[in-house]
Amino acid sequence: MQTEEITWLVQGWDFYPDQMIYPGDCTGESKSIYIGQYFSFAGLHEDGSPYGSGTYRLRVRGNGNYTMLIPEVFSACVVYVGGEQVTSSGSISPYKPYIKDIMFSFQINGEAEILIQTANYSHYYSGVTYPPAIGSSEAVSRLITIRMLFYGFLVFTSLALALFSAVIWCGTKKGRASSENCWLGILGLSFSLRVCYPFIHMLGICGGNLAYVLENTMTSLGLFCIAHTVSLICLKTNSLPERILKGVTGGFVLISLVFSFWMTKYLPAFVPIYGQILYWYKALIAITMTLLLIRQFMKRKSGPILLLFTGLFVYCLSLIFHALCLGRFEPAYTGWFEEWGTYILILCFAARMALRNMEIIRENRHLSEHLQEEIAHKTDSLSKLLEERRMLLSGFAHDLKTPITSITTFTRLVELDNTQLDEESRQYLDIIRRKTKEIQEQLSTINEFTHIDSTPPDFEPLDLCLLLRNFYSGNKPDINVSGISFELLLKDDQPVMISGDKRKLVSVLQNLVFNAVSFTPEGGKICLYLNKEQEFAVLCVKDTGSGISEEDIPYIFDPLFTNRINEKSSGMGLFIVKSIVTEHRGTIEVASVVGKGTVFTIKFPIIQ
Repeated sequence: MQTEEITWLVQGWDFYPDQMIYPGDCTGESKSIYIGQYFSFAGLHEDGSPYGSGTYRLRVRGNGNYTMLIPEVFSACVVYVGGEQVTSSGSISPYKPYIKDIMFSFQINGEAEILIQTANYSHYYSGVTYPPAIGSSEAVSRLITIRMLFYGFLVFTSLALALFSAVIWCGTKKGRASSENCWLGILGLSFSLRVCYPFIHMLGICGGNLAYVLENTMTSLGLFCIAHTVSLICLKTNSLPERILKGVTGGFVLISLVFSFWMTKYLPAFVPIYGQILYWYKALIAITMTLLLIRQFMKRKSGPILLLFTGLFVYCLSLIFHALCLGRFEPAYTGWFEEWGTYILILCFAARMALRNMEIIRENRHLSEHLQEEIAHKTDSLSKLLEERRMLLSGFAHDLKTPITSITTFTRLVELDNTQLDEESRQYLDIIRRKTKEIQEQLSTINEFTHIDSTPPDFEPLDLCLLLRNFYSGNKPDINVSGISFELLLKDDQPVMISGDKRKLVSVLQNLVFNAVSFTPEGGKICLYLNKEQEFAVLCVKDTGSGISEEDIPYIFDPLFTNRINEKSSGMGLFIVKSIVTEHRGTIEVASVVGKGTVFTIKFPIIQ
């Protein structure tokens, strides 16, 4: 043997079934085997039990220092080289299993005997099932590194795919497409847990059966996820074929879990039969799903379905090659055929998911573009409709001015020229005059509303403090004449800058303040407050008037609403106020107590 290269110790072993042979012991009956010929002791026992013991002996020639790697000896062993015990795993007597990869170094000068004693009373594999590797420490370390990198790649890419699928599923959680993302995520997670066994055995994290329970259960769970995804694509919801496919694959997940924990202990003779059942189950399920995809592809030819068909076809081929090469081929650096097939199938599922998501993104983009066009069209139509409405109202108000003025004039002439009018006729004329005045006031309100609504806002940076000071100084004398105190309270003298239309903001102040004058008795008070709250300028108009009843508050900003009983009012003032505040990206709120007063609070966003 050369130390620079890896030598696989496959051929030339003498095996002593159910015998513990020690160095120098030439007694006992042996048979010549190759490693991998027997995956368990079941074929050596009449009852088919994988439980028992055995000794493996091999003579090697070489010179120098060697490192030897023995993968996963089931389930306890002692290793001798040149008559000296070099390592062990678990305990043969008393029996205590501990399955791990064994690596040790030794020296050979000429010829040496390698003796491996094994015992298994807990697992469905027995003895040395995978060929030992021998070579220099650098060569063996390189072998282990490449193998760990390969399986690390499988584990972490599968986990990344599982995480990505979980994120997409959490973002949708609706429909069959979302279910596909969910099952693809579980498939990626189950595969990553299944293929992490090299790390477990190399590090000796779990020397018992738990690693194999995990591996078997995750294999069955992976098939269950694949079956779920195929049924979502090819079968009707809650149909009999769908229930059968899900029931069989789901049941086998439980069977794998129960067998790994229970049957190996209480029904050891059933182990070889279970192995055959497991293989044919995987083959039949793979063939069934392939046929379902072929049928679906014939109905609706599409790239995503062809991807799944390709993945399942590769998976079926991997099962066939796995069965044909079992005991004849051991992957030294990479994975088993079935692991390759499963990973390629997962990649095909992932590619299908990616294509589907890209299609959804394209559809959403297309819908978004058309939606924007539709919104622009609707907005333009609405703007034209509103403009036509404003023109109609303005024209209507203008056309009515002349006849209303004529009615007022002729009514006055009748009163002046006809002194012989009786009292009843004079009452009729008075009613005509009052109703005409009401119509004139309504027309004036319509003119004001259409003027404000039609005038485009002239936004500019302005200091709200300065605006309030100017408004306060200009209107204080008029309000004081009414016997009402008018005050302005500013938190500080610093400018409070907002983007606004000065003319419209003055209109807001006029409506609120003079509306407060109407409801505040002589001796009352009206206050203007201004301060800052985070990124907003907060303007308050507070009075000590009669207040607003709780049932009226929800309606005060509605057009034509008024609670003035003995006074004429259009009910448009507060509606106009709210329209202007909303146009300035602000908010307005009201708080009132009947008999104590009202507070209007307006918030405008501050600009830097």
